[in-house]
Amino acid sequence: MSEAVKLRESISKREAKRIEASKELQKKVGTGTIDAKKIAKAQDVIKTTKVDFAELARPDMDKIQKAIDDAKRDMLDHDAVMQSFKQPIMNLKANAGTFDYEFVSQLTGMVLMFLENIEKPDRKIIQIVDILHKTILLALAYNMSGDGGENGKTLLGAFDQVCKKYKPAS
Repeated sequence: MSEAVKLRESISKREAKRIEASKELQKKVGTGTIDAKKIAKAQDVIKTTKVDFAELARPDMDKIQKAIDDAKRDMLDHDAVMQSFKQPIMNLKANAGTFDYEFVSQLTGMVLMFLENIEKPDRKIIQIVDILHKTILLALAYNMSGDGGENGKTLLGAFDQVCKKYKPAS
């Protein structure tokens, strides 16, 4: 019997460990639906607020630049490098969508999905994150809110191609 078959049989004989979920958050906020009027009011506040997304994005953009600089010097801890890229990109994705920078949200989402499949960062990964950083800086400088228009579509297509063509360094 092969090792793989033995392992599979061993695993199937074990019982799954059941972990009870904490109900602490549910106790604090309750259950059920949110009143549609409250949702509409919150959405109206988001749409009418004059928050400068560029200012809101600055701390995360600085974190991405620091992560790029750090990774260029040292990539020994692969998990730490990848986390230092992903965390600020996730924040940008969430905030961009909230403040009508759909192009930036889509772009960061695409790169996040790409990074999720990378186990070991290399110089090409750093370049991709660096290009993302520079693209977002341009999008903010030119107020590319919404879908970014034709330029946004072109840039999304280009990033899609770069991500699809990536081949890890040997």
